[in-house]
Amino acid sequence: MKTKNILIYTGLLLGGLLLGYLFFGGTSEPQTLEEHISETHTDEEGNIVYTCSMHPQIRESEPGNCPICGMELIPADDLNDNDSESPGPNAVQFSKAALALAEIETSLVRTGTPVVQTRLPGKIAVNQNLVSNVTAHFPGRVRELYVDYTGDYVRKGQKLASIYSPELITAQRELLETARFKEQNPRLYESSRRKLLLWEFPEETIDQIERSGQVMEELDFFSPVSGYVSQIDISREDHIREGSMLYRIADLSRVWVQFEAFESSVSNLNTGDKVEFTVSSVPGQVYSGHVSFIQPFLDENSRTVEVRITSDNPQNKMKPGMFAEGVISSRTDQPPQLLIPRSAVLWTGSRSIVFVDVSTAEIPAFAAREVTLGNRAGNEYVIESGLKPGERVVTNGTFKVDAAAQLSDKLSMMNPEPGSGANLGAHDHGDMNSEEDAEMEGGDMETNDDHSGHEMQNDLEVLIPEYLKLQDALASDNFELAKEHITMFSIDSFSDIEEMRAEFRSISEALINRVEEEGYQGTLYKQYCPMYDGGSSWISDKETIENPFYGSQMHNCGETVEQMN
Repeated sequence: MKTKNILIYTGLLLGGLLLGYLFFGGTSEPQTLEEHISETHTDEEGNIVYTCSMHPQIRESEPGNCPICGMELIPADDLNDNDSESPGPNAVQFSKAALALAEIETSLVRTGTPVVQTRLPGKIAVNQNLVSNVTAHFPGRVRELYVDYTGDYVRKGQKLASIYSPELITAQRELLETARFKEQNPRLYESSRRKLLLWEFPEETIDQIERSGQVMEELDFFSPVSGYVSQIDISREDHIREGSMLYRIADLSRVWVQFEAFESSVSNLNTGDKVEFTVSSVPGQVYSGHVSFIQPFLDENSRTVEVRITSDNPQNKMKPGMFAEGVISSRTDQPPQLLIPRSAVLWTGSRSIVFVDVSTAEIPAFAAREVTLGNRAGNEYVIESGLKPGERVVTNGTFKVDAAAQLSDKLSMMNPEPGSGANLGAHDHGDMNSEEDAEMEGGDMETNDDHSGHEMQNDLEVLIPEYLKLQDALASDNFELAKEHITMFSIDSFSDIEEMRAEFRSISEALINRVEEEGYQGTLYKQYCPMYDGGSSWISDKETIENPFYGSQMHNCGETVEQMN
């Protein structure tokens, strides 16, 4: 019992000390409860504002319990709202713990020369500089084929065929006759040997004829190069003429990659530009090279220009005819411009939003700002207006910050008029200042229980099926059906299907980025139309082309660039 009493008294003592600290603030002068409350935060009407010690973003006009954790609310201290340290009215504030939990990262707004990246479809092709045609240097008849099917690999000096030829027999007799008098007439002897050498017979075969003194009625024909047999133009017992082709042999150790550049992007490309490309049949492997040739003529049917690189082909994994996709990086001649990472930008219709770091010494905070985008330069965007050099923008966790701004009814991706309350959901907890809030609202584009935020925050498993229905509706020119499915992605109303197609282009770009970053379980195809707005991509679940940008006008315009797994 004594021990129990001691514990009770100890608890009461600690509780009293805590209350004393709250009421008297640790100062030497006593402070009444009324004096303490008079120094607390009040709203515009003079009412005391109560908050939660664990969740300081909670602001209530009367005492009660915290709607998040259930703790009793206490008067908010004016010291927590020091105007000199305020990050601004549109800023969403984070505690340092919540900042770490949300994994928010920022990048510097930099000045630099844009590097334009052009994504091109292509195919692996045989390097024509490494193709050899094996031709007959004399007439004759094919008696035996030692290599009789295409695709076979042959080495230099390997037997290809056995040839009977009267001219070969005559050439052997000349060799044997001149060999008898080579001391007296060495030039004639060397001439007879050189004749057989020019017919690409090995010296070993010529020496064998000379040593035996016998004329061989059939001679073996040897490969002059190593490589794969891509063509055979002879059969057994065929009569061949001088100059006729027998075999075609291709060396695949170095191959060509032929890309198709649409006319709208040709002006950005130069010989020597760096290229990184992947081959659909060699997953996980990234190859690189430099542009070695740009076709000077435009193909009028496809409206493309061939752009070629030469690449090493280790282990011959790349086969001629395989599809490839390349990204060509080209430096522009423009003066230095403001650049930010692509991941910093949020799109909604015609608005582009970034979150700028406006943190003070004690308060991590970020404020939304509308910017005007220029051209895309690889993984960066050119900024025409809205930012200054040296500012920092959120590049990781952007959607988490935006979700907090929406719940706080501040300027955000889907809230151009902060303070109206239009974007507040059923649970308005103000700023994100705690670990619990970060966990509840921190899913990057994954949670949207009350549809208060941008609908692109849904899971891909929800978005993709609805997107595919929208794509089918646009491809079939069904404006009414398309309006039903675009509500998942846009809050705008559209007067005609062409306005909707312009919005569909932005939706497709954002969704392609998400699929590439997050992956998707189903089979999808990335498809490309070179004609719409200088080149536009979309996603389809069918490999065949059904163009959503032109519908029945050019239903099959475009091509499948890659399969997205």
